[in-house]
Amino acid sequence: MKSLIFCTCLAVLSTTHAAVKLPSIFTDHMVLQRGMPVPVWGNAAPGEDISVEFAGQKKATKADASGKWMVKLDPLTANAEPQVLKAGNVTVQDVLVGEVWLASGQSNMEWEMQMKPDTAADIPNTTHPNLRLIEVPKTVALTPQDEVKIAWARSTPESAASFSAIGYYFGLRLQEELKVPVGIILSAWGGTRIEPWTSLEGFEAVPELKDFTADIRTKLPGSDVYRTTNEKYLADIESWTQAARSALGQKQALPAMPAQPASLPLNQVTPTSLYNAMIHPLVPYAFRGAIWYQGESNHGEGFVYTEKTKALLASWRSVFHQPELPFYFVQIAPWQYGDENSEILPQFWQAQRECLNIPHTGMATISDIGEVTDIHPAHKKEVARRLSLWALAKNYGHSEIDPNGPLFASHVVEGSTIRVKFDHAAKGLAARDGKPLTHFEIAGKDGIFHPADAKIDGSSVILSAAAVPEPRRARFAWSKLAIANLMNNEGLPATAFHTHWPVDPDLGDNLARGCTWESSDKNTYGWDTGLTDGSYEEYPPNCYATSNTEAFPKHVTIDLKQAKALNMVRVGAPAAGSTKTVAVSLSTDGKTFREVGKHVFTLGKTERADMNFPEAEARYVRITYLDHHEKQSGEYPNTFAFTTEVEAYRMK
Repeated sequence: MKSLIFCTCLAVLSTTHAAVKLPSIFTDHMVLQRGMPVPVWGNAAPGEDISVEFAGQKKATKADASGKWMVKLDPLTANAEPQVLKAGNVTVQDVLVGEVWLASGQSNMEWEMQMKPDTAADIPNTTHPNLRLIEVPKTVALTPQDEVKIAWARSTPESAASFSAIGYYFGLRLQEELKVPVGIILSAWGGTRIEPWTSLEGFEAVPELKDFTADIRTKLPGSDVYRTTNEKYLADIESWTQAARSALGQKQALPAMPAQPASLPLNQVTPTSLYNAMIHPLVPYAFRGAIWYQGESNHGEGFVYTEKTKALLASWRSVFHQPELPFYFVQIAPWQYGDENSEILPQFWQAQRECLNIPHTGMATISDIGEVTDIHPAHKKEVARRLSLWALAKNYGHSEIDPNGPLFASHVVEGSTIRVKFDHAAKGLAARDGKPLTHFEIAGKDGIFHPADAKIDGSSVILSAAAVPEPRRARFAWSKLAIANLMNNEGLPATAFHTHWPVDPDLGDNLARGCTWESSDKNTYGWDTGLTDGSYEEYPPNCYATSNTEAFPKHVTIDLKQAKALNMVRVGAPAAGSTKTVAVSLSTDGKTFREVGKHVFTLGKTERADMNFPEAEARYVRITYLDHHEKQSGEYPNTFAFTTEVEAYRMK
């Protein structure tokens, strides 16, 4: 009998301990982050006592009622000697301690070593025992997931060949410079936008995205709003069913069935889907920082991308409990982008530069190594080196490194020339190829740009052009195809700039930028986002009154947040749609509006109209679509009212 009891107890103990489980990111060959508390977590039987042992530390806890548990190891010292991590009856072998980085984005981050000749040539030399690699498989989810199947591997020709070239070279550079083990976590998916990599909470942290966030929440299965909306829909269906049966019984036509509320589809472009499936399963793994190469799929939306980057960082920094998480990103390279307007990409470059105002970020400019015929430029090793400069300078004490290329600082007109001053050019400027500087242009008051002669003068460039005797404005590399040759003497390229975009010194600040707006005729596609974001993206347009009703006029009203003095409003209309006559009106109370300008737009032509008027106080600016062209332009009905952007100024 005693023997039976003993065996029964042993079986219970074995079953209990067998329930201890670590997430799959805890595998043999892993790297733990040095110098900060290291969470170790997992699942077990509810109430089970858990003991975690590593590097002479022993931490104990108890699984909660749902079986979840977590301990935090005290900050660890870098160690290249393989160690064993124990959690209950689970052991993880060959664990190193060093630096861990997350590498994420779209195809240029995902791009494998074996996919380009120059990187493929390095594969035979990729055996580095202290460089460890792990890749999150491509998967999607509509709710945050706790687990994904992954495993660490030592860097070898077999593991490195299919790994991110940028991730590999970035990790190798750090490992060689710091002389400590390095682990790179790759979570990337080609062709993806920034929105899928961001949590709903991240979007909610950015007020400028409130309409976008509300639209997601409305369509997200499991949210309170979605539940309420669909409970009403089910009630409407029940009422419709009764009405339909009654109509049938009376030999009458059935009433129209209520429209089902929209739901987010489950795919890799759905907002939050990749965060849920490919980032959240890593939470709360300790790592030093993140590198990011993405933007091609968002490049047409201007400064909205800056706000979405804020949302991405808000989500990651929150869940990983690192409010100062370093985030170093690549400014995307020049590329053809079909027959798209050549200024759309430079405007996006400015949105990426604006991301430098987010604390603890850095930008690697690669305009000199782009390939206008290939959206996947080959020089991944150099891209990784430039990203590593940020890490070395900002996180590893190499204060002698300036990881920035020259950035436009200011300009001043000096007679018939313009002097352009640059930051991050303390050691001077140079032409990369030793030839005259390229891709500089200047314009007079008419705004028509002409190629400029450019001469280096210390940390400035002096511009002139015979065709522009009285210059007012300048721009550099302001084209999607521009591969310019200006660099600093550290060899880093200058970033494109425009002295009069997005803020035109001749006009002053755009008082409407970033302001909220309301449409009299909301569309049903979730498009009502983007107005006053600084982008004149042609397709799809950014401002709408698109209920597809025949009734006109329709209008959009912008709230400037407080009364401001105005004397000019600029309105843009796209080639798509049939927008015709647009009127601009002002109001101080949002009720009584006074018309101050009107413009008739041409069918099928991209246009901008400046409406000037005597200075007036206004809090609200209304764009009224008075009528429409009878013909349709593009695929949208001619009753859709479109504009691309609205700007408001008090001209000096």
